[in-house]
This record gives sequence, C-alpha cells and structure tokens, in this order.
Amino acid sequence: MVKTPEEYFSGQSFTPPGMAGASSALSAAEQAFVQKYLGVDALADMSIYSPDAAGSAPDAALGSISAPGLEGREDHAVRPTQAAVSLKTQLTTLPTVQMVSFYVREQIFLLPVCVIIEVLRHMPLTRLPMAPSFVAGVVNLRGRVTPLLHLDALLTLDQQHRYTPGSFIVVCGSDEMQLGLIVDKIHTMYMLDQAKINWNAEAQLGASADLLCGLAEVNDHLHGIVDPQMIVEKLLEA
Repeated sequence: MVKTPEEYFSGQSFTPPGMAGASSALSAAEQAFVQKYLGVDALADMSIYSPDAAGSAPDAALGSISAPGLEGREDHAVRPTQAAVSLKTQLTTLPTVQMVSFYVREQIFLLPVCVIIEVLRHMPLTRLPMAPSFVAGVVNLRGRVTPLLHLDALLTLDQQHRYTPGSFIVVCGSDEMQLGLIVDKIHTMYMLDQAKINWNAEAQLGASADLLCGLAEVNDHLHGIVDPQMIVEKLLEA
C-alpha cells in the first residue's frame, strides 16, 4: 500500500549537509546564478538558514525528505546529479517511478521523489530586484545557494505569485543547482508503472512543455511531471 506523504516524510531521517564553510566552491550553475542575479558581495553577506537548527522545523506532519536516507533503495536508484544524463532518460530505465503530487493553483503536478531533498514551510528570503518575476528570491539553505521559484508563474496562467506563511517549498535539484519550488500544498504519493507515463507528450503539454518531462495517468487524469533540470536551464537563460 502506498504511504501518505505524512507517513513517508515522517519516516525520513534528515541530517543537514555541511555548511558553506566546509566547501566554499560554487558549482558552475551556482556561479552563473550568483553573477547574474545576486553578486558575490551580497552572497557573502547572506546568513545561513538552517530550519531545524534555528528551531523553525518543517511542519511536524510533513517532516523532511533526506537525500542520504534514500540511498540504496531501488525506487531511488536514479542519480539526478549526473548532469550529462537527462532526468527523463534516467527515469525511463526504471520499472516504476515514485512520485509526489502537489497543488499549484488548484492544478496537480508531479515530481519524482528521487530529485527531492526535503519539504519545508515558508522561510525568509532575499529579494532579487533584477531577477525574472518567477524568482521569489534566494536563501542560503544550509550552505547551498537556493533560489525560491514561483511555480504558479512557470506552470499556470496565474500571475499573482503568492508566497505566504502557508506555502510549502519542495527543495530539489542536484549537485549543480538546488531549487526551492513554491507550491500551495502537498497532495499525495504514487508508485507509477511505466505504462502509466508518457515521456513523449510534448504536443499535449501546452505552454509549460519546456519545464515538464512527461505526463502521468493517475486515476484517469493526466498530470504533468516537473523536471528541475529544465527549470535550472530556464533560470540561467532568463
């Protein structure tokens, strides 16, 4: 039986990764983001935000997804840190794909569990006046430069770009770039067979096609699968 998100997340053990002092080198994608939108001086002045250590832990019902805690499990065999291989290519090699579903303006989207680092509630951020409107801001999350992005602006026609204390942030990505995707709420989890997923559905995806890597059929409804790699590319090209 598939666990609810609350059951799954509460079962994870989250150990914060090393802080910025442990490794001051930025990845190529992080360097590009900092130079384009933030500036090295501003980055140096940003304080590290560590929710658990600061006493602002994620919602107790949600808990956290820990990348180390997922290693070695068959359903998390995908290693999205391999930038040379697309997420879609990696996922198509698995017999089943575990997905988390979430709401963005009353629409349901999916995200493969293998790319999720953790799920947090609203956090303070630094605004970036020169960044595109879909960028809410940036936070130094446990030593990683983490842009927080309005998924409503990227995936829907709603342009209100709401970020409230009730928002959830799905932290995902790879060694190259970590993203915080702002969503309205977490829905549930699914273990989907490849027969339920269309990885070549560009004609059906519409305006957001460049940010989705496929469509999944769940309970007779089709939901887009978000691809963080594609979002990183859009962020650096904007």
